[in-house]
Parts: sequence; C-alpha cells; structure tokens
Amino acid sequence: EARWETERKEQAEREAKREAEREKDRAEFKERMDKISADTNRAIKDMKNVFTTQWGRLVEALCKPAAYKLFKKEGIEIDRVYEGVHKAKVKGQDVMEIDVALCDTSVAVIVEVKTRCGRHDIDYFLSQMKHCKELYPDFADKELRVAVAAIKYDDGAEEYARERGLYVLKLSGEDTFTMVAPKKPTTF
Repeated sequence: EARWETERKEQAEREAKREAEREKDRAEFKERMDKISADTNRAIKDMKNVFTTQWGRLVEALCKPAAYKLFKKEGIEIDRVYEGVHKAKVKGQDVMEIDVALCDTSVAVIVEVKTRCGRHDIDYFLSQMKHCKELYPDFADKELRVAVAAIKYDDGAEEYARERGLYVLKLSGEDTFTMVAPKKPTTF
C-alpha cells in the first residue's frame, strides 16, 4: 500500500508537471498569437492609412482642376489655387485642414474633398469653417464660400449640403466633376 501510494504521488507529480508544461506552452502560444495579432492589426492600420491618404490625394488632384473650371464659370476670377493647405494647430493639436482653396482678390472658395460624404461630414466641415479666418490669416479679408466634392454621397447628403449653402461637386466620369450651386450660398 505504501508503494502504491508512492507511485500514485509520483504519477500525480508527473501529471502536474506535464500540466504545468502544457499551461506554460499555452501561455507562450497565446503570447505569440497576441503579438502576431497586434502586429497584423498595426500593419492593416498602416496600410489603411496609406491607402486612405493616397486615395484622398488622388481625389483632391482630380478635384482641383475641375473646381477651378467650374468656379470660373460661376464668375469667380480665380488667381490662386491651393491644395492640401497645412493643418491649423491650436495648442499643438490639429484643428483644421483645407483640402482645396480657390482664391481671387476678394473671394476664397474652400472645398472639402471626401471619397464618401455624409451629413455628419457636412456639419463638421461647416463647424470648422466658423474658425477659418482666424486660423488662416491669408483668408481673413476674403468672403469665404464653401463647397464639398466627393466621389459618393450618402443618401440625402447632396441635397442636405445644398440646403446648408454648399456648392456640391460630384465625380461624374473618369476625371470629370459636375457642380450644383446652392440657392443661397453660405458665406463666412
């Protein structure tokens, strides 16, 4: 009986040791998988940022010449076009970035460029525009008009933008934008 008890204890110790090794292996495996998952998520986020940034730049590049022509037809004698105007900062925080600005001596049209535009984008853009003249002194002496350009608009967003006084530019072909003017343009 003593021998049997000794063997049972030894067997239990061996089993506990094997279980401890399995638990250690599981913990190491989980740690490796967590690291791989975090690395993969980081890589996906980085790729998404690269794609989004490059896609946004492409849309801005397509929008700039089209907006120039369309606003010239609206009677704005554009003599300067800015693209990707530097971000305005307050206390080190980015607070606003202008995608495209079309200027003449007295008017500047600030164009928010989106790949996809919804009502919340329009509201956010208009809330930022309230501070544009103070954040960008180059525009302080100009009448500011606002426009949104997008490849795709969410349901009702185009009409909502026009109701809020924005010019609406929409990609209508390979590299062509169309524009619909609001009944009463919003100015800042």
